Amino acid sequence: MTAVAKTVIVGVGLIGASLAAAGRRSGVLGRVVGVGRSKANLETALRAGFIDEASSDPAAAVRDAGLVVIAAPVDTSIELLERVAPACPASCVLTDVGSVKAPIVRAAERIGIAARFVGAHPMAGGTRTGAAAADEGLYRGRTVVITPTPNVAKDAHDLVSSMWRSVGAEIVELDPDLHDQAVAMSSHLPQMLATALAALVAGDPLHDLVARLTGAGFRDTTRIAMSDADMWVAITEANRTHLLAAIDLFTRLWARVRDAVADADEEALRSLMLEAGAFRRGLERGRS
Repeated sequence: MTAVAKTVIVGVGLIGASLAAAGRRSGVLGRVVGVGRSKANLETALRAGFIDEASSDPAAAVRDAGLVVIAAPVDTSIELLERVAPACPASCVLTDVGSVKAPIVRAAERIGIAARFVGAHPMAGGTRTGAAAADEGLYRGRTVVITPTPNVAKDAHDLVSSMWRSVGAEIVELDPDLHDQAVAMSSHLPQMLATALAALVAGDPLHDLVARLTGAGFRDTTRIAMSDADMWVAITEANRTHLLAAIDLFTRLWARVRDAVADADEEALRSLMLEAGAFRRGLERGRS
């Protein structure tokens, strides 16, 4: 695809800075302006060559943009979209990278930019934050979900899809609500489980001893408990209905596990473990 002459990335954290770095390297993004509140973080992105220019004023930065990427936490993304959309040229395409899609897609429709807004969610990230954590290979081989509605113009759809493909991602298209239901199970519930398990041990009187005895299983299971707390509080709020449904499903399954252990029901426990193991091995084969 032809390089976008000017792209504005609002939020130059891990996701935004990685996209800037990968997009510049692939040639799909020409001039990149990074917008943020932290002067130190913007200077880090500038020094690393991820962005060409820094700004603290989103509305001013987007006035001649061809593409705007909202790469901010989900609790501020809609407010930012409402601020920048009126300042963008009529031909500008807007997108985001949030892990909850239905609210921002509805917001785009409400403010009259449905034809040029394409929601997106890269299934990539990490526990580190800020431009210093950026990785230009972050999206290579990863899935990026886009959630276009029937109102989206073809050129907007094609631009956002091509941008993600150019940085090595694989595109999956989903309805916004279906996306939110699925990620509640695949991403948001695991975060809550990892947090709960780590918090359980942290609050146990034997936590020092348990910490000394942790192996790879505990460390792998709780790795994402180190994720940014403010970001995840916002995500749980934005996707509360679907996350609660996932938690309720897990609670019922956990009760089955407890009953199998309490009743010494080896057959039930073995069956559950075999089913889970087969599914998990299938994930590994899918990655190979």
